[in-house]
Amino acid sequence: MRATILSGIVALGTRSARATESASQPEGGSATEPASQPEGGAATESAAQPEGGVESVAVADALVVEPGATCLEQDRLTEQVVGWLGADELDPRLTVVVEGDRIEARTLRFTLRDRGRVLAERTFAPGPSRCDDLHAVVALAIALAVDATVLESAGVKAPPVEPPPETTVPEPAPEPVLLETPAPDPTAGSPPHVDLTPRSRPWELRGQLRGLLAYGAPPDVAGGGMVGLELSRKSLIDLQLGLMATSAGARPVDGATLGVTLVGGRLDACAGPRLGEIRPRGCVGMIAGTALAEGRGFSRDFRIALPWVAGTFGADVRVGLTPRLRLSFGLDGLVTVVRPVFDVQEASGARTLRELPRFGALFGLGLVLVLR
Repeated sequence: MRATILSGIVALGTRSARATESASQPEGGSATEPASQPEGGAATESAAQPEGGVESVAVADALVVEPGATCLEQDRLTEQVVGWLGADELDPRLTVVVEGDRIEARTLRFTLRDRGRVLAERTFAPGPSRCDDLHAVVALAIALAVDATVLESAGVKAPPVEPPPETTVPEPAPEPVLLETPAPDPTAGSPPHVDLTPRSRPWELRGQLRGLLAYGAPPDVAGGGMVGLELSRKSLIDLQLGLMATSAGARPVDGATLGVTLVGGRLDACAGPRLGEIRPRGCVGMIAGTALAEGRGFSRDFRIALPWVAGTFGADVRVGLTPRLRLSFGLDGLVTVVRPVFDVQEASGARTLRELPRFGALFGLGLVLVLR
């Protein structure tokens, strides 16, 4: 692909040079005819010199690079232009402006100007996919535009030519030379489209550690934590698997105490867009585990484990701290499907001590680490 683009640019630059050479010949005369010296010959000779007595400037000073979303670099492009030109200086009246598109990483253009007047312009849409090829092709196009024949057509460093004595035919001002990318050869196959912007992996594995503040799971206000892994598809859809536990500690019940701890595995599916370093998500899932209860101070103390199942729904927000570390906070609602009920046996029969509420809530705050 690089060879095709370079050969197309070289051919186009050669045609532009020949057209400029033929346009500089006066009508009715030969390029080899001797020209008589006009009055004020010294002024004509000085007009061919750059203004201010400065003969040349460095290519780096005449080249202005605004990379935008492209991978262009000022020093790297300057080195390539100097290599194609075979010289590291330009006429001080010339400037080259290279502008990259703000969004598209392969779209850019450059203009060659003589004191603000456009002499040549070239647009790459799209340019080569590889960064090395992009620098080389743009540098070659700039070097062709700064070719000696193109500069002569612009009146820069051109030898003085006097028109015939009978009439004066002013040399027409050169039109901007538009260098277009040659059409791709259909027999060569389609070039691979490679995006120069950094690509995220389609799948990402993350680990998370979260502190929990619970209400109604178990009864009253409780604290706990959660650890887990999640698999993310292009940071749009996440599948989370974790282990959580919450406990309110021992609470007084009829002169005794009862402590309830919830332990369960949690599975969630979440989705949400990435807005820069911030990503809001909505999640639904399920918790399946055990409610562990321990009584103290009763006539007969007990320990018991009962099944506990709840559905979850909620939302969270993640904020990027570093490329691999994110802060996460969110709120989940709980709907208990299988509700543990804790009874105590007394002489008069069984008496209910406590049961889990039908609805509860979990507030979480933690960190998410990208593992791979």
